[in-house]
This record gives sequence, C-alpha cells and structure tokens, in this order.
Amino acid sequence: MSSSSASFSYDRQALSRFLYDLYDYEPKLLRRLISARPYVCPFDHLERHIPSDAKVLDVGCGNGALLAILLASERIRQGVGCDVNGDALASATKAAERTGRGERVTFRQIGGFEELPDDRFDVVTMVDVLHHVPEADRAQAVAQALRRVGPNGLFLFKDMVEKPFLRRLAHNLDDLLFSGEWVRQVKTAALEREVEAAGFRLLKSEDIPRVFYGNTLRVFQRL
Repeated sequence: MSSSSASFSYDRQALSRFLYDLYDYEPKLLRRLISARPYVCPFDHLERHIPSDAKVLDVGCGNGALLAILLASERIRQGVGCDVNGDALASATKAAERTGRGERVTFRQIGGFEELPDDRFDVVTMVDVLHHVPEADRAQAVAQALRRVGPNGLFLFKDMVEKPFLRRLAHNLDDLLFSGEWVRQVKTAALEREVEAAGFRLLKSEDIPRVFYGNTLRVFQRL
C-alpha cells in the first residue's frame, strides 16, 4: 500500500481511514483502536512542527503510526522508531513497508532510554510515553531524548493534560482499561524547566482537546 503525498490529508477522518487500511493485518479490535487514534492524538498539530525532509527519532513509537503517517505524506527523509515492545515494532516495520517508503525508516527494540541510538536528529518526538515511565525515572528519560536532538533541532513532547479533571480522568480510565496502569500525569511546568535548563527554548505551548480527552503539546528548539 502506498500513498501520494499530493493527495495525503491530515484530516482526522482521512487519517483514520488511512490507518484502518494500513493496519489491515492486525486483529480487528487492535486495527480499530489504531484507526481511532487520530480522534484522540493530534497528529495534525504534530505534523505542522516537523520540517520537510527531516530526520526524525520517535521515542516510544509503539506500532509506528506516527512514522507511517510521516512516511506516507513524504514529510521525512529518514526515521528511527524505538520501543521496548518487540511485537509492536514488528507491526511498525510492516506498516512502514506498506507505505511504499519503508527503506527510509528503521526500528529498534530498547531496554531503556539510554539505549536510544547514539546519533543526532532534526526532530525527536516523545508522544504519550512519559506518563508510563515511573516518576523517579522521568527526568532521565527526557534527558536521554534531548541528547539526541541535533543543532537547532526540535523536541516535540505530547502527553495527557493535567487538568481539567474530567479530561484527566478520561485518560486515566483509558490507560487502566488498555494497559492495566493507573498512571500519574506528567507535571508539564516542571518538564518545561528541565528542558529549558538543558539548553532549549520553548517555541509552542498548546493544550488540545479531543473528544473526552486532552492533550498537552510542547515544542522546544535547541539553542
């Protein structure tokens, strides 16, 4: 399955159809969950901050939906996806190949954030990952991701909102149902201070509601 970048749309409904078709090898329930992600995760907001022809590292890429979307739209020239879940990475590899541009990406199973590729990237993304990391380990996880951002490069961070309460609760119940975890939200203000102290400036701060959920997006640039 391949897609023309000229006709590619970041409209939520179009993205949902794209993912549903792309992951047709997955069990029906998982396929539907993947295709529902554009209604929850603001891929359209993420995409607009990724420069054309970028080299991208997706930390905690899961089944590779973000990289598959970026490949299909020809947004990136090269990508690397890292995750702890080998089954998810196998699915990500297959999805990338089905875009017709799978040669542009590689996927790597890691046991910890220190095992991220020792390279520099135009963009490093961390999308809905940090709330799954124990609170005591979060600062080190972010530090390892930041080390991979190249000169003038970008760090795109997206996670669940801390408030309002009902949107926060919706995320917690979602994670409890699908991952068996009652997670603790990331303290975004503290994260901003950590990233800025590491030599970055905050370019964009945005909270994005989607259905019952809320997303917090932060875009940083290395100074």
